[in-house]
Amino acid sequence: MKKLLYFVTFLGALLLFTACNKDQDIYRPKQKLYKIWELSEVGDPDQTFIYDKKDRIEKIDVFDRQDSVHYYFNFTYNSDKTVATIEHSTPLYVESVKLYYVDKLVNRITYVMDGATRMEVVFQRDEKTTKITQVAEHYDVDYFSGFDKIVNAPLYQRIIGENPMVTTLYKENGTKGLILHCLRKVTYRGDNIINITDQFPEFSTRVTYDYTYDTLSFNPYYGLPYAYNNLMGYSKNNRASEYVVNYLNEYNMGSKFTTFEYILDKYKFPRRAIRRSSPDNIPFNTYYLYQLK
Repeated sequence: MKKLLYFVTFLGALLLFTACNKDQDIYRPKQKLYKIWELSEVGDPDQTFIYDKKDRIEKIDVFDRQDSVHYYFNFTYNSDKTVATIEHSTPLYVESVKLYYVDKLVNRITYVMDGATRMEVVFQRDEKTTKITQVAEHYDVDYFSGFDKIVNAPLYQRIIGENPMVTTLYKENGTKGLILHCLRKVTYRGDNIINITDQFPEFSTRVTYDYTYDTLSFNPYYGLPYAYNNLMGYSKNNRASEYVVNYLNEYNMGSKFTTFEYILDKYKFPRRAIRRSSPDNIPFNTYYLYQLK
């Protein structure tokens, strides 16, 4: 009887969670992210989510532990509740991400620094499921002319996310007026991404990411826009493992295997995530606090 009751409760939570996320590019989970600690649940959180009266993320307060300062990612919205822009500014520069949609689903984003577009990301989707199947990243000469400034900018680092292969190729070719494209192919099993393959056709370079999942736990980032945390918000469950391989001319140039363990709350959302990567296997902890809806 207890097993049946647990199953019915879990199924009800799953259906409610699914119903609340009909549109993946509108963030509205059963539990809203509130605070995140990336090393230890002591002191100022590394991220604090601040919501407006319409239950939308108004800003994210990020604490820079190295410099002991706070800075903010400010969100603006379209009339249909989709995110229009995310912006971060300092006395030295202003950086922002602009999002463009078709039927509430993002189809293009641009990264802008000091009023100039430095990077564009274009999406393709499956016609039936509307899931993202391909992401094309375009880096041009303007991007690389400000590369050192861009890759150290907080919005770019946390929201767009620095691609290590782009950095490597820039260091090898940056003085040659580098123009670079990354074609990212995305494969799903059910509601989770099981493989991402990044191809850099100009340099015969490929990076593959293979994932397994903890199918009994919910991903706290699910429904957050691509511009916030790349493709992390497009899988319903939490990753159990990640296997990354770098190829050059189809030769394996190195790999890394990472496992994840979760301590869950009663709603099956992670309260704590433990990440271990080969070969040292040192645990890294992330702690989550939520606001109940």
